Amino acid sequence: MTPSAPPAAFTWTRRHVIALVVLCLAALLDTIDVTVVNVAMPTIRTALHFSEGGLAWMVNAYMVPFGGFLLLAGRAGDVLGRRRVLLAGTALFTAASLASALAPDETVMIITRAAEGLGAAFVVPMTLAMLSSVFPAGPARNRAFATWGGVSAVAGTLGLIAGGLLVSAAGWRWIFFINIPVGAVVIAAALRYLPADRPQQAGRHFDVIGALTSTGTASLLAYAIVQTQTHPWGSARTITLLAGAAVLLAGFLAHEHFTAQDPLMPLGLWRNRSVAGSNLVSALLSSAIFAMFYSTTLYQQQVLGYSALRTGLAYIPLGLSILVSASAGPAVVSRIGVRFATAAGSLVALAGLIMLARLPVSGHLLSNLIGPEVIVGLGAGLVLIPTSVAAMSGVPAERSGIASALLNVSRQLGGALGLAVISTVVTTRTASALAARHSQAAALTGGFRAGFAVSAGLMVATVITALLLLREDGRGTSVNMIELQTAGLS
Repeated sequence: MTPSAPPAAFTWTRRHVIALVVLCLAALLDTIDVTVVNVAMPTIRTALHFSEGGLAWMVNAYMVPFGGFLLLAGRAGDVLGRRRVLLAGTALFTAASLASALAPDETVMIITRAAEGLGAAFVVPMTLAMLSSVFPAGPARNRAFATWGGVSAVAGTLGLIAGGLLVSAAGWRWIFFINIPVGAVVIAAALRYLPADRPQQAGRHFDVIGALTSTGTASLLAYAIVQTQTHPWGSARTITLLAGAAVLLAGFLAHEHFTAQDPLMPLGLWRNRSVAGSNLVSALLSSAIFAMFYSTTLYQQQVLGYSALRTGLAYIPLGLSILVSASAGPAVVSRIGVRFATAAGSLVALAGLIMLARLPVSGHLLSNLIGPEVIVGLGAGLVLIPTSVAAMSGVPAERSGIASALLNVSRQLGGALGLAVISTVVTTRTASALAARHSQAAALTGGFRAGFAVSAGLMVATVITALLLLREDGRGTSVNMIELQTAGLS
């Protein structure tokens, strides 16, 4: 039998570069928006006369629909066409940003923030899914994932800086106005440079029950997590919400397994150890990193007395370290594989978190914060690429949207859950120290150290998960072979 010819080598063209830039820019809309708003919240509270509870909902109103609709958005892209869903989500996000910029009061702002979160839910999973369709498996796709992951990670730092500059120089409304030209550029460029993938509707039934139960599960779980700041984990309200989410989840799984003609999320995806492991690793990593940002930000402002702008500028080295590490990710994966690259990156991040857990009251910015943060960034950036590769490995093309959405759900809910748990640890430890008549600075620092210790524990779990579940090594060309292992998933 004549051996088949090897596949033609991939050649980067101007169109590929522009498509990558457009998809990264679309992902930036969500990441930068969240951090910019966090910086501007005190100013917005004063301008629109927010109540204490209302201010919390300015964040929660975005997070709940974003986390809740990711799975539905991913499947919608698979069924209706990913570019079409990306365009619709970007248009909604842009229009909602304009409405937020013009919001006259607290109620309107909360409603428009919810609309922004809904729009972002239909944008973010499409960016990763479309990268998988534009770039073939192997070095080209790994490089695209590296760029996407690095830019998304750096965007958080850019948002902190941009928020401080915009609020100081132009006023808080400009943190929303700035989204409008960015969204317009994404829409125009997507229409010209992104492929119009063919919808997969023919012969398929849209899983309405699965869409409703999965969205209800994720939304209720996201709401239960974000409201723990005002209703503790042991309160009747939180327990009821978590129980409701569990019931909906059980109904969703039963429907998908027994009755769905064309499941929203084929449970066979979870039999792929690469997909299951990458989602669990991403959830654990996000839990640790989100909480680290929370604790280091408050430490700088409440203990060291830094302004919001100075705090944002102090994150530049962390953002750069993530970008550098993510850029090296494809080479590391090719050399040592997905499994060991993820474990190695997690170990590096663990070392930085252990250093932060020894944070002194009168800390030095360079040695006690920036140094450990850069180490965490180098490790976290290295984990981004292999987990993105693993999350899409063995997933047939018609399911790439839902696979991308799963990864984003894992990161989003994992980060929210980690932040909620660790902020509770920080608050409890701080209150205990204050009751023991420690100074406020010492009490706060003790609370933050406890939070970093929990983050370090989560990173240990990340290392173990990577070694146990990410069994494909991904070295050399074997990353391409992973794509074939479960191509029969339905």
